Amino acid sequence: MCGGPLLTVAIPTCNGSRHLAEALRSVLAQDHVTFDLVISDDRSDDETLDIARAEAGERARISVNSERLGLAGNWNRCVALSRTPWVAVFHQDDVMRPGHLASHQAAISAGDSALGLVASAAEVIDAEGREVSHSVIERGNLGPLDRTFPPGAFVAELAAGNPVRCSGVTLRCEAHAALGGFDARYRYVVDWDFWLRLARSWSVAWLARPTVAVRWHPASETHRFKTGTEDLDEAAQLMAELFAHDEAILSNARQLRRAANRRLARAFLNRSYESLRGGDSALARRCLRRSVGLWPGILGTIARDPRLVARLMLAGRNKPIAD
Repeated sequence: MCGGPLLTVAIPTCNGSRHLAEALRSVLAQDHVTFDLVISDDRSDDETLDIARAEAGERARISVNSERLGLAGNWNRCVALSRTPWVAVFHQDDVMRPGHLASHQAAISAGDSALGLVASAAEVIDAEGREVSHSVIERGNLGPLDRTFPPGAFVAELAAGNPVRCSGVTLRCEAHAALGGFDARYRYVVDWDFWLRLARSWSVAWLARPTVAVRWHPASETHRFKTGTEDLDEAAQLMAELFAHDEAILSNARQLRRAANRRLARAFLNRSYESLRGGDSALARRCLRRSVGLWPGILGTIARDPRLVARLMLAGRNKPIAD
């Protein structure tokens, strides 16, 4: 688009009436940059479309999917609707801080043809806009300095977890097309999987200043998975695929694999605690077995909390953990 905007902000919506107005206002308030605005609605049955039209007016192109596409499908639709070389898929619950788009446009302009993704660090807020503690959920963070990773180098940053929050990303549409888009097989790690595939062939620019606030609240996808292990199972599958595919290019693959296993083991242990509090002793035992299987060293953590052992044994009617 010669002379036109460099990037599009595309918002995938589905029953997002509670926070959409704030999200749109934060996008429309961006200055020092020209951008297109697209809303791709996945068959909302609340007031989402009314809010979108009231807040954005003619500033946005609003498209309603002919059928429900789901998470990955609607993200891919957002990219398909973009008419610019770059697109930011920004979530309906989140808040864009001043200067976010301008900083991304500057990074894109300073980059070369190998640059496939620009990512900013993120804050985390709750349903009321209050900051959520680091002890509750991790931020997307890779340290205090801006960095550009050449093709292949960012894979190591994704080996133990996902520091990249989708609303903090602007991606090259060409890269999205070359990689076949977001993979609808996944629900929870759909973004992590895409960053990983992109990082193998494209460079990644990391901007250390947090310029988006990610909403973490009971209606979010993260909370929905807490009644089971689908999110953790997907993470385990993705990590297994990562090390099977990329071990040869990772100079410290063994250390990264241990770190990844420890991280996932702690996540399963935390899910075991949550399951006990929720009264699901079978899930608690299952999560504990997975935790120990990933990292036997976590038994030391468990041993330091005898109350957990006692509750698990009582919940399991004295069945051994290895059942």
